[in-house]
Amino acid sequence: MDVLKRKLVFNEILNESRKIFQNQSITSIENLSNEIFYEIFDYFDGGEMVKIFSKLNSRFEQLLQSSFVLIKTHFFLFYHEAIMNKDHELEIFSNKLCSNLKILSIYCSQNIIFLEAHRWEQLILHYYPQLEKFYLTYHDGINNNNQYPIYTGPVNQFSSSFWIQRKWMFHVKIDNTYIKYSIYPYKKTWYNYIDDNKIEYSTSTSLIFTNFLTWSYDEMIFEQIKRVLTITQIYHLIIIEKHSSVHVLIQLISLLPDLITFKIRSLSSDDRTRFTVRELCRLGSIKCQSKTTKVCIEEINDIDDFNFISVVCPYMKYCEMKRLNNMNIELFLRIILKEINNRSFCFIRLLCFHEPTVDDQMIENLEKMINYEQLLLQFTIKRISDNIYLQWK
Repeated sequence: MDVLKRKLVFNEILNESRKIFQNQSITSIENLSNEIFYEIFDYFDGGEMVKIFSKLNSRFEQLLQSSFVLIKTHFFLFYHEAIMNKDHELEIFSNKLCSNLKILSIYCSQNIIFLEAHRWEQLILHYYPQLEKFYLTYHDGINNNNQYPIYTGPVNQFSSSFWIQRKWMFHVKIDNTYIKYSIYPYKKTWYNYIDDNKIEYSTSTSLIFTNFLTWSYDEMIFEQIKRVLTITQIYHLIIIEKHSSVHVLIQLISLLPDLITFKIRSLSSDDRTRFTVRELCRLGSIKCQSKTTKVCIEEINDIDDFNFISVVCPYMKYCEMKRLNNMNIELFLRIILKEINNRSFCFIRLLCFHEPTVDDQMIENLEKMINYEQLLLQFTIKRISDNIYLQWK
């Protein structure tokens, strides 16, 4: 509805522009008034506005740097090597912007200097003292020699008190050969809903994978991980694609010893049966060094999925399961609790199931089953919206 409304209003502006052309015999778009261009600018986000109008001519350059445009709460800048590849050029350009800017978004690539956090800190403190929100996106791609630009700075630059105090968080996304580093204001994530009174902003850096974790990509993936770890530690892992290979997942987790949480769509059911000696050694190493306490699996195919996660994350305290494929929740819960009770040590104390059909009767039935079979002694079970939470001591 909002998109349709925007299109209708935008069409009205274009119609108004046509009337002006007709009434005033204007034959060039450059002869339109600034006010009309400002109205047109309102229907583009900052990035589109800069990309479309910045290189047309000097008049549009002046319009984009006018107080009317810059005073808007959201302003985007695009930095590419052809336009701006030195830090002093960035400072010169920043000097043209208004100091009372509230929100600033910057997209840049091809120059590793943009990942030097202290430069951004000085730039913001000097030029944008009233800045409330900062968005930075840096695209890191391989060159013609299949190499990433050399990074020589210290690790975790964007985890200093400057960024934590402002709650501007650092995140990484890997999509095939591209690595995207981002800074943006803190957003509540799935693991923060459990206990939002204990949010550690200093360990908020996440790594997101958008491509398949399969054998065919494993070498490239591990090289990318090593690249990322020269820039930042990773505390949260998110894998978007379905059917993650457990073999690749084992190697991936072994490379990320600081993981506190991870979230996956689903595990591949084809490659869980056989593990190499090296993988078994990795599993042993993971069990010793694991710090992961919260896990989310969006699709569970069978109990083996849960068992695998329990082995990889032996200190897991919370497990969230979005969907049980072709499984009855009562039967599945019974099996899980029996598995937990049979272990010599287990840290799990909270389970969450997403169940669209949940009602009070289902909660009552589950509670009766747990009590009758003495699966847990001191526990609480409740539903919040479509989620079932089972917690015990």
